[in-house]
Amino acid sequence: MGRTVPTVRQLLNEEYQEWIKMKVMLPPEERKALKELLDAALTRSDAGSIVPKAIPSETLFMLMLIHLKARVDALEERLTGGDPLNSCTDERMHEIYRKPK
Repeated sequence: MGRTVPTVRQLLNEEYQEWIKMKVMLPPEERKALKELLDAALTRSDAGSIVPKAIPSETLFMLMLIHLKARVDALEERLTGGDPLNSCTDERMHEIYRKPK
């Protein structure tokens, strides 16, 4: 990749430019969220280059999901104090929702 074939970063940047246009129709707080997600994906573009045959928009979305998952994990860590018994694993969530009311 280089002079004749665009790099993954260039392709993701093109996707970014297309998706950022959506912000004009969003309320201010959602504009901020959209920009944050798109920026987070671009900062991880090197990881996206590992899967060169992926469609650029799929790579962009996957990188956004990774960013969100990392943030959820960090929040969960803060809420549980790092105690795995208090974490919100799938098993723990099922246990909570199965309890009779």
